[in-house]
Amino acid sequence: MRLWHRVIHPISSYFRRRRGRVLLERFPEIRNYKICDLGGSRHFWEKLGLDIPVSNITIFNISDDETATVREATKDKIEIVIYDGKRIPVEDRKFDLCICNSVIEHVSLQDRKQLVAEMRRVAKRVFCQTPAYEFPIEPHFLMPFIHWLPRRIGFWLAKMSVWRMLSKPSSDTITRYWWGTNLLRRSEICRFFPDEEILEERVLGFCKSYYVVSV
Repeated sequence: MRLWHRVIHPISSYFRRRRGRVLLERFPEIRNYKICDLGGSRHFWEKLGLDIPVSNITIFNISDDETATVREATKDKIEIVIYDGKRIPVEDRKFDLCICNSVIEHVSLQDRKQLVAEMRRVAKRVFCQTPAYEFPIEPHFLMPFIHWLPRRIGFWLAKMSVWRMLSKPSSDTITRYWWGTNLLRRSEICRFFPDEEILEERVLGFCKSYYVVSV
């Protein structure tokens, strides 16, 4: 496991457990649901603490780079389907719940509307989480304020970020990751989800993440 993952996994585990409690509160029958995890990973489910049968979960992702388990070995593994990132290859309303966690901020601006439409198409219920633009620390790079600066200045600072130092990515990876990550403001969330409930995950008085809940 990379040094970056050794640092970030304990932090993300704490927030994932909090997220798991929200999911259980909003969807009390979640352990019985057939779940579409859109853009997710196996380690996301390992950290939630919900003990959902892996046979109930299907992950749809555009690659398997970030889908691995954090454990050395697991007896059962969640099914992963690699797809084109456009249309999820299943029929309408196949799932009871679609979960999309920390994904929409990595989708191009012109494709976000289609992503939301796909969530609604394949599942009866939706839970979409995304980091808040309003939070002062950019969570992907673990640096304060860089997402509030002009993009080119933020890009220059990202090269000196905690993520850069611990993960040691290539120059091409840094470029793709920075320019492919655009955090959403609350107004943008409301535009994509005008009829859904929007909750705020707050840390130190700031909104850290938005939760979109459609039951």
